[in-house]
Amino acid sequence: MSDVSSERNGLHDVCIVGAGPVGIALALECANNGLSVALLDAGPDRDDPDASDASNAKIADPRRHVPMDLAVRRGFGGTAWLWGGRCVPFNDIDFETRDYVPDSGWPIGPDDVRSWYPRATEYLDCGDAVFEAPVAGWNDRTGTISATGLEHFAREPKRGLDLRDKVVAHPRITLMVNCPVLKLDLGADGSLVEGVVVGGERPTIMRAREYVLACGGLETTRLLLVTQKSWPRQFGGVGGPLGRYYMGHFEGAIANVVFDDPNDIHNFDYRLDPTGGYVRRILTIASKTQKSEAIQNIVFWPDNLPFYDPGHRSGIKSFIYLLAETPGIGHRLVSEGIRLAIVGEGPRRYVAHALNILLSPIRTGIDIWGVIKDRFVSKRRKPGWLLQTPDNRYVLHYRGEQRPDPESRVTLADETDEFGMERLFIDLRYRVEDAESAIRAHDVLDRALRANGKGHVEYLHPREELRDRILAQASDGYHQLGSTRMGLDPAKSVVGPDCDVHGLPNLFIASCSVFPTGSHANPTLLATAMAGRLAARLASDLKARVAA
Repeated sequence: MSDVSSERNGLHDVCIVGAGPVGIALALECANNGLSVALLDAGPDRDDPDASDASNAKIADPRRHVPMDLAVRRGFGGTAWLWGGRCVPFNDIDFETRDYVPDSGWPIGPDDVRSWYPRATEYLDCGDAVFEAPVAGWNDRTGTISATGLEHFAREPKRGLDLRDKVVAHPRITLMVNCPVLKLDLGADGSLVEGVVVGGERPTIMRAREYVLACGGLETTRLLLVTQKSWPRQFGGVGGPLGRYYMGHFEGAIANVVFDDPNDIHNFDYRLDPTGGYVRRILTIASKTQKSEAIQNIVFWPDNLPFYDPGHRSGIKSFIYLLAETPGIGHRLVSEGIRLAIVGEGPRRYVAHALNILLSPIRTGIDIWGVIKDRFVSKRRKPGWLLQTPDNRYVLHYRGEQRPDPESRVTLADETDEFGMERLFIDLRYRVEDAESAIRAHDVLDRALRANGKGHVEYLHPREELRDRILAQASDGYHQLGSTRMGLDPAKSVVGPDCDVHGLPNLFIASCSVFPTGSHANPTLLATAMAGRLAARLASDLKARVAA
């Protein structure tokens, strides 16, 4: 790679704010393309939950949004310390304008990002970028559902541990931790970013030629909102698109799926792919059916009956429950969000769980060894366990696309953090249309399963209660989408097709907050792929300047 860096007198080509999975991948891609990089993070170079107190926020409805200590983590590695490792691409339909999804449509298409998925899977260490695979005996005669989709899981979700040495050793990257960025310096006339204000005992200004905000959806939005106080016409103006359309996903379970063939469940268990990474099959709805039925993109998978209810009479489920409840062990077993789902919110019936183990000690002992081997001994940690049931009945879990809503938003609160920076006020809202779309999707799946002789969907509640049940479960905060959305019109969006901030030619955003719609997919894979695309753009810009 030729040296095109224009670093002189300590001025870096690119300053990247945020050293989470996306920021790390962007820094390495930029550096490998010949750029000098300053990589800043507000926290230390290790996992330190206390450092994230500055990211606490006011939440309008705690039922809708998880606490910030589960949503944001400062320090090298960022939210990878909290991440479950799921990697899923967006579908082609997600980029389209759909008349039944208001404010849908991206200014880029799937082909603009598809070629960057292989690099993203390398950074996330989740195997090859193969997300479809045929499955014997699942030929859908109706053309409405598919079981060919694959979710990949990172071999080691805490990617900061694996990538830190590469970052520190790279001659073109300067890593700076404990550097909280409090504001952007837009110079005298607000037309260019001239530096970022870094807090601490002696606040300083970090200067570079180009700037990229990669500090997560909420923290990126917060930084722009604080900057907008000094420059109210920037980012679409006060009350404009910045902070609006805040989204995540809605997920939960309102039904069971019952398979006719007991062996079909094995198609949906976690398995190792040829690269040694774990994958899992998902059930999806065909694009043409989504359009004809006005369904927001959604995905299904069969899951275990609740671990926290000892009525399952399963020794291994009770063992996993007790393990998840054990201080110092539970958080190492799975990510905190998954751990909370395992332990539930109901009464803690420890004795009943212990009896489940004692009533089948041999079977439970064999299964316990399997869990220990898969989770703690094996080089490749198994993401979870799908346990076969005697009646072929499983919880039907769903994750759906949330409809963009300009009134679902984040704004600045009237409180400040330890650095004097305003905290966020988060008002995440779900709409009735989200629930109605999910019900139609369940109906489509049920009809297809029956038509193909595969099984059926069995609702857990009366039909008239389904909408309210879905809305009662709707909550997110892990996937922070939409608040700096991408578009062509500066009055309705914050960034353009290349993640360039409207009106500020040297400021870019590398975050899932630029996504105009959210698909059903976890956003990390696409955000990392878009970071690779952005790095190529930044390198091309610099080469053009040097040539000129």
